[in-house]
Amino acid sequence: MIETTTPAQTRRRQAIVRAAEHQFAEKRFDEVLMEDVAAEASVGKGTLYRYFEDKESLYFAVVMEGFDALIERLRSGDVPADPVERLQQTVASIVGYLRRDRFFFRLMGRDEGEGRRRGFKSAWKRRRAALVDEVAQVLRDGAQAGTFEIRHLHTDAQILLGMVRSCMRFNEQGLDDDQIVAEIVRIFAHGVRRDES
Repeated sequence: MIETTTPAQTRRRQAIVRAAEHQFAEKRFDEVLMEDVAAEASVGKGTLYRYFEDKESLYFAVVMEGFDALIERLRSGDVPADPVERLQQTVASIVGYLRRDRFFFRLMGRDEGEGRRRGFKSAWKRRRAALVDEVAQVLRDGAQAGTFEIRHLHTDAQILLGMVRSCMRFNEQGLDDDQIVAEIVRIFAHGVRRDES
């Protein structure tokens, strides 16, 4: 028998996930209470458990939706022909998303998320690898255009993501997002620019 989901159920699930995202952004995993998530989502605790069997399942849903939203953001829109402009667009998209989604920003610094189930960890790693692949594609295209010299594609993509996270986390000079993006692109693009000599 095929189970169908009504629009009301979809909205309710989304409300629960958004409430959980807010709770996880404000508190550590072990501090988040399902009762608080239910209250913030304006649903009963029993309703919450109809959608998610436990806190870890809810956390997993929030994490996966965060990865999917960021990856979709990177894939959408017009792609500039100039590799440096495309790099800037990519960094700006990531910075903008992480600024809006504090939970996901915190998550980017973790190795495997906080879930303890093997399936959760492997799915988390697959989504993180997909994010790195999106950034790597920008670098690969820049190398094929003759603008960048990339020696270790996925490592370079991870370095770029690390630069974004570090600049946003330790922004002691109080730079705005545009300044952060410009500085990351300036330093990274200079470091991978093909030597013309």
